[in-house]
Amino acid sequence: MKPSLYICRSPLQLLNCIEACEQFGLRDGHNVLVCAWRAERDRDLMRRLLEHYPHWSELYFFPLYPTKAQLPVMLKVFRGRRHFAHLFYGDSTHLINFFLNKVGHFDALYMVDDGTATLHHARQIAERTLHLQRKNFTYRNPLASWVLAGLGLSPTFNYRAKLFTIYDIPQPALRGRVVRNPLSFCKSRIGEKPRSEEIWFIGSNIRREVLIRMDDYDDFLEQVHRHIDLSRVVYIPHRKEPDDYLATISRRFGMEIRRLNDILEIELINAATIPAAFVSFGSSAVDTIDILVHPPITLFRIPDEAVDPVRRESVRGMYTSAMEKRFKIIDMNPAGAANVAQ
Repeated sequence: MKPSLYICRSPLQLLNCIEACEQFGLRDGHNVLVCAWRAERDRDLMRRLLEHYPHWSELYFFPLYPTKAQLPVMLKVFRGRRHFAHLFYGDSTHLINFFLNKVGHFDALYMVDDGTATLHHARQIAERTLHLQRKNFTYRNPLASWVLAGLGLSPTFNYRAKLFTIYDIPQPALRGRVVRNPLSFCKSRIGEKPRSEEIWFIGSNIRREVLIRMDDYDDFLEQVHRHIDLSRVVYIPHRKEPDDYLATISRRFGMEIRRLNDILEIELINAATIPAAFVSFGSSAVDTIDILVHPPITLFRIPDEAVDPVRRESVRGMYTSAMEKRFKIIDMNPAGAANVAQ
C-alpha cells in the first residue's frame, strides 16, 4: 500500500492534517508527517497536539529556518520512493514546492485549511494566480513568476489539488473539488459540556498583518468596550500577539489575558466547561468554535478603509462567510461610532 504524506507548518495546519487522516480513514495506513515550526511557541503547541494523535508511521519535526534545515528532511521523505497515495498540506516553501512539483507523484492532493486565508487561496487557485502572488498577497514581477514556475519552485501543484475545508467555497471553477471538513476528531472528543459564565475574546494578528495603522487596534478595542465591558472579558491572544502589547491593553481595559497552553480546539477538549459566548474582530478560530460547540458568536467588523488594500478582499470574504453563518456582526468605525449591521 502506498504511503500518504502530510506537510504542515503551523498548529492549525497540523490539526487539519489530523482531521484529514481521520476523515479519509487512513489512521491504520502508512502516514508520513513533515511537521515544521517557525517559532518556539508553535513548536510547543504542535508537540502537545501530537500527544493527542500519535498515529504516524514516520514523523519529521524540524525548524523551518534556516532553509538548509529543510533539505535533509525532504531527501529522507523521498529517498527510495516517489509515489504517494495522498498529499495533505497547508502551506509550503520554495524548496518544498520543488519536491512536490518535480519529485513526488500523488494519486490525490488536498490543501487543508490555513485559517481564513484559505478563502483567498481558493480564489487564487480558481483564477490560477496563486503562483503570481507572494504570501502577503502582493504581485511578483511577471518574469520572476515565470522563472520560479519553470524551475518548479512556485506552488503550481495547487492547481491540481482539492480543498479539505470547513468553509463554503463560492468559486464555480472549484465545484466538485471541495471536500468538507466536519472536524469530527475534535467534535467527538468535546462532547456535551456545561457552559460557564465567561466571555472569550478571540484575538488575531490583524493589528500587525491587516491594519494600515497598528494604533487603530486600540481605537477598535475602545469601540468594543462600549458594547461589552472588557473588564469582564477573557482575552485569548493569537499566538503571534506580543506579550508587551497584551500587557498594555490589559492595564487599559482591566481585561484578563489568558494565553492558552494548547491550541483553542484542544483546550475545548480538555476544558471542564465551555465559555458562554465568544467575540472577535475575526479569526479562523471562531469558525471552528461554531462547528464544535455552536455558541453565540459576535464579530466586530473592521471597516475597509482601515485595512491594508492588499488584504481587503480576503477580509471581506471572512466577514461575508460570518454573515452566512448568521454570526452577530457589529460595524466598527474609525471615528468611534458603531452600529449593528442589518
